[in-house]
Amino acid sequence: MKTRFNSRIRAMGGDILAAKAFSRKQAVFNEKAQQYAGQGVITTPGYLRLETLLQNGATATSLSTIAFNTLDTSGTKQPTERRLKLSDTFTVTGISFYLGGGAGTIGAPTASEQASELLHTFPNAQVTAIGANSTILEALYNGYLSLRVDTTTFLDSLPMRAFYRVGDVQQGTITATGGNTGNKSSWTSAMFGRNELLPTIELNGQANIEWSITLPTTVAYSQPAATFLNAVIILDGFLNQGAATVQRQVQRRLR
Repeated sequence: MKTRFNSRIRAMGGDILAAKAFSRKQAVFNEKAQQYAGQGVITTPGYLRLETLLQNGATATSLSTIAFNTLDTSGTKQPTERRLKLSDTFTVTGISFYLGGGAGTIGAPTASEQASELLHTFPNAQVTAIGANSTILEALYNGYLSLRVDTTTFLDSLPMRAFYRVGDVQQGTITATGGNTGNKSSWTSAMFGRNELLPTIELNGQANIEWSITLPTTVAYSQPAATFLNAVIILDGFLNQGAATVQRQVQRRLR
């Protein structure tokens, strides 16, 4: 059954009326509801947040690639992360990238310190957690983002420069008419640093999901004293609760 304006979608609790798709996100939602509602799967707006410390421990490190854990059961989960549960799938419609930092123990910030981390859309040298690493971190923005799921590469090379945003007011910048030394950089739109993802990609909690950033070359990285800095990916879209097994069944029928 195809979803049309005001058409009905079969659901376990009774048919539901599909809203008119005046936007891409509504069209994606209608598609996911039509695909899953009959199997008892609930589709809701949601997000995933994946974070990796650039220096994980007291010792300085070399950066050539930055990998991210996507699944709820992988590695050590940071308190600000929101990962994918094994029983769910997530339909990605947009990707944001930030440098998230603050005051804390190098390589081992506490949960309360991370809960207060600030997200930055470019490597501002006036931010304490970035400081002299500003030039080094430009290498990150000259790299690319990749996504591999099981044996399939879904994103070969999305340029990191696409996430680079420098607003008209930057933290720590003083001009002839004043400054904002103690304030934050401008954030001129919702999820500043976001890019639309076309086409959508659906992540399955039962798959091996590998997000990674590849730099042009290896760079030496040493975190400024009493600070931490994370590479942060935020994925927005739709959470399909309990859809992991259902999606696998759908894929098998399409083969």
